[in-house]
Amino acid sequence: MAQLRLGYPEIQRTGAEVLQITHNTPAEAQRYFKHYPITFPYLCDPDRRVHDAYGIAQTPQKLGDAARTVAAAAADRLRGEFTPNLVTPFVRGGVKDSPQAVIFVDREGIVRHVVQAGPNADLPSNAEILRRLDAIR
Repeated sequence: MAQLRLGYPEIQRTGAEVLQITHNTPAEAQRYFKHYPITFPYLCDPDRRVHDAYGIAQTPQKLGDAARTVAAAAADRLRGEFTPNLVTPFVRGGVKDSPQAVIFVDREGIVRHVVQAGPNADLPSNAEILRRLDAIR
């Protein structure tokens, strides 16, 4: 999401808005913001109701993927970086994950395009997002 934060002013100039929807609770989000400020709206969806409403399915996380997530969080801590507590989402939602999604909505509020990427995959570049926004204007 840091990439979207950097491109946010350009995205707003197109008349679009960025909204991050996460499975974190508000308390988890506050801890995250202390280390990684976000300049656009951020919606906490710990029960994943919004994810479900937009058709962003939860999928069982493979054991290897879960292990890599935990290992990456441990490596972040060793480097002095902050990663939210990984245990709480596992307890709340099980060993499931949702893909990242960028949802393109036009000025009338109609969803025109959705890009989904795996939980740890890269989202489209800001240049690609701007091209897609130009295409739906």
